Amino acid sequence: MLREIQVRDFALIENLHLVWDNGLNILTGETGAGKSIIIDALGLVLGGRFSAEMIRTGAEACYIEAVFEPDAHNHLLTKELSHLGIVCDPAEPLIMAREVGRSGKSRCRINSQTVNVGTLAEIGALLVDIHGQHDHQSLISTDKQVDILDHFGGEALLTLRTTVSQQYQELAALKAEYKTLCTDEQEKVRKLELLSFQLSEIDEARLQPEEEEELQKEVSVLAGAEKLFEACAQSYFLIYEGDDHAVPATAQLEEAINRLDQMTAVDKRLQSVVDMLRESAAQAEEAAREIKTYQDHIDFNPQRLEEVQARLNEIHKLKRKYGSTIPEILEFAEKVRAEINSYTVNDERRAAIEVEIQQISTGLAAAAGALSAKRRQTATMLEDAIARELADLHMQKTRFIVSFEQRTVEDGLLWNGSKLAVGPRGFDVIEFLVSPNPGEEPKSLSKIASGGELSRMMLALKSILAQVDEIATMIFDEIDAGVGGRAAQAVGEKMLLISQFRQVICVTHLPQIASMAHCHFHIEKTVRDDRTIVTISKLNFKERVEELARMLGGAEVTELTRKHAQEMLALAESVRLRKVGRAT
Repeated sequence: MLREIQVRDFALIENLHLVWDNGLNILTGETGAGKSIIIDALGLVLGGRFSAEMIRTGAEACYIEAVFEPDAHNHLLTKELSHLGIVCDPAEPLIMAREVGRSGKSRCRINSQTVNVGTLAEIGALLVDIHGQHDHQSLISTDKQVDILDHFGGEALLTLRTTVSQQYQELAALKAEYKTLCTDEQEKVRKLELLSFQLSEIDEARLQPEEEEELQKEVSVLAGAEKLFEACAQSYFLIYEGDDHAVPATAQLEEAINRLDQMTAVDKRLQSVVDMLRESAAQAEEAAREIKTYQDHIDFNPQRLEEVQARLNEIHKLKRKYGSTIPEILEFAEKVRAEINSYTVNDERRAAIEVEIQQISTGLAAAAGALSAKRRQTATMLEDAIARELADLHMQKTRFIVSFEQRTVEDGLLWNGSKLAVGPRGFDVIEFLVSPNPGEEPKSLSKIASGGELSRMMLALKSILAQVDEIATMIFDEIDAGVGGRAAQAVGEKMLLISQFRQVICVTHLPQIASMAHCHFHIEKTVRDDRTIVTISKLNFKERVEELARMLGGAEVTELTRKHAQEMLALAESVRLRKVGRAT
């Protein structure tokens, strides 16, 4: 439960430290005094939303720290802390802290371990249940109503609901996949025909990765055959043959060698030159033979040239369709082949999904049916429990009924001979109905319940749920709107009863409720150094008398209102003793 809260520079609070009681904590003050500021601060440290107006004027950031006593009975909290990797000694308090700057950037910690706001909210929801003055309107929502029923049913019912939700999500995913596989069968056929044509066109071409480059070289040779032959003939003539008008290069080299060789006797330095010339002459003769061989093999083949050019045209045609190079065309073909194969795989997968859908549908129908049966048992117990609570709240003539509806649809799940619509919560559409007066037909809460009746119904539900959940602290922020007289006294007594097994913090304007407090705090605005600040003080008995007298009589406190306040406190004490005895 919440033990302490430290608040700095939040709204009109400069610096505040509060220590809470284990039982019923009441906060009162005049209208506009800022009674809800503490609840807002607590909401922020529990992961609530932030706005820049929350930071006190002149400050750059606000800081809130909440200290919770260890609770070995809150198994969900222990499990979640462990899951998040947050170190928490069961014998040590749990400390949550949040600092927020004007930019909205938060620094959040749990036991000095840095966490994000989402984690703060997850843990906060397991520690404190905050119910504001407008939250009772959520009771009108049918989604909220089924949550209340399931929560009241406890772990067994919630486990069934989890099973239904998981199976429903699995079934929805399979149906979505199946729909995708079955979408537009004609389009699938057209696509398959196109892919098959593309693959056939590429495969029939029997392309080789380096083929185009080789063909281009061959075209170049075939197209230039005459010029190549002429160039080779002339070169061979100049190097080796010659005629009466031209001496071949090899003969001229031989003449030069002979003349210089004779001169080596005169100067030995010419020997190296002679050697080079002899090597050149030998290379010239070898080159002439190579030229002759090449010339003899030149192919004058117009038919082959036509064939190669046709092949290149075929490759260029495929390149325009499927890729800028042969490797890209071949890669495209592999992708097409894989896509064609996927259609065969998809057909197999579709058949498998049909079997899976049938199996999961059968299992989901059974789970949803079991969940519905368990809910109906739980609904009877909830109706009886609410009747007792409403009687305590002076609404004993009110009938409370949990209505069940199951809708049939063409594509629903077969259960007990009907095709029922199913959702993540199962078959049931649940709504809370009430009949405030005898003889009236039960109707929806949204149509007949007043604000005061909704407040008391929500309190009745909170009282019941507090006995089955693990959250140690409950906060009520002015939920007593529209409640007065004997009903207000009953609401106060109900909160007192809840506080026997849960810590309760309540902001109220009703003296009947305030008189029940184990610990009473007074909130007021004061001006210090031309600055408005909110101060909170814990009241002793005498101060409580004055505060209750103010709440009873308004601005002017008289001896009569003081006497009435003392009587209320005495009555509250007798009620407290009676309630404690009843609770134990």
